[in-house]
Amino acid sequence: MDTHIESCLHAIQIQNSFSYGRMEVIPLFSSQDAGPEYLTLGQALAQNRILITEVSTQGAVPQLKVVNKGKTPILLLDGEEIAGAKQNRVLNTSIIVPGESEIEIPVSCTEHGRWAYSSPHFHDSRVMMDYKIRARKMASVSRSLKHMECRASDQVEIWDEISEMSKKAKVSSPTSAMKDVFDSKVDDMNRYLDAFPIQPGQQGVIIYLDSRPAGIEFLSRPEAYARVHDKLIRSYVMEALIDEGPPASPPEKPEHAQEFLKRIAACNAESYTAVGLGTEFRLEGKDIIGSALVHEGVVVHLACFTEHTGESPYGHERMAGYRARRSSHAARGEEMHRSGRGPNRPGDTYVW
Repeated sequence: MDTHIESCLHAIQIQNSFSYGRMEVIPLFSSQDAGPEYLTLGQALAQNRILITEVSTQGAVPQLKVVNKGKTPILLLDGEEIAGAKQNRVLNTSIIVPGESEIEIPVSCTEHGRWAYSSPHFHDSRVMMDYKIRARKMASVSRSLKHMECRASDQVEIWDEISEMSKKAKVSSPTSAMKDVFDSKVDDMNRYLDAFPIQPGQQGVIIYLDSRPAGIEFLSRPEAYARVHDKLIRSYVMEALIDEGPPASPPEKPEHAQEFLKRIAACNAESYTAVGLGTEFRLEGKDIIGSALVHEGVVVHLACFTEHTGESPYGHERMAGYRARRSSHAARGEEMHRSGRGPNRPGDTYVW
């Protein structure tokens, strides 16, 4: 494990917890220095410091262009959704966009049924991808980094997972948009948000579902975490609302938060040069998948998930075919990327 990540985990402090429904939320604090300054996505958009567009007029599904107009870096979080342009997307990894720069970022589509401009640029949808889907996306991106040296997700798996989530939520979206599912649950989600208020100085959360740890999210700066607290909580609330099965029986020996942190610290970590500033670490351990973005000796963003790290239960046959086709699709995908082409119509499904 990287020493910066180990130090971050050891510095995390736990004071109390809040419970509601099937969820328990444990606020996290830290004794470490807050590290480099940055803006969040929502903050940068509100201040007109960032412009996010398609990479070209034609667009390309797995990439977007980001322009940071100001001098302060901007943090984009893995799983954050941006809406608009030709179709809604989510970030495939956490990225610190340098000040006064223009970069391309890896993304995945969360709106299968649209490939037409609704606006010239993107805005914050205020949605964080459902945590189970995000965990599987994180696992597929980690595999791509390890074997293909790129940050590609399994796009078809994501579409399948969003479709299944829509069915469970009993939501019919005209463009198969993930955001429409979240919008349909606003009132129910607000009741959970009221039960899990942000605490002064809070920098993250450990979230339990049915008395089992589901995930952890940690940011280096309290003011940054405060701006994304609600959307992070909602990504777990969605599962609590749509899970149709009976609540799982409590484990005989519950895993306490400190034990969960130790399990994360025991993960294997592979490092990669980040898309923007810093170093990106991909974490993997027993029933854990995660990532950490380190910059100037500080863990700027850490996210880990449990149990839901394998393939989707809805796509075994499709995934077998996907693996068999992947090498033959690579050349076509690269040619399409160079030409800037995306799907020709809403029903097209290209594997990137």
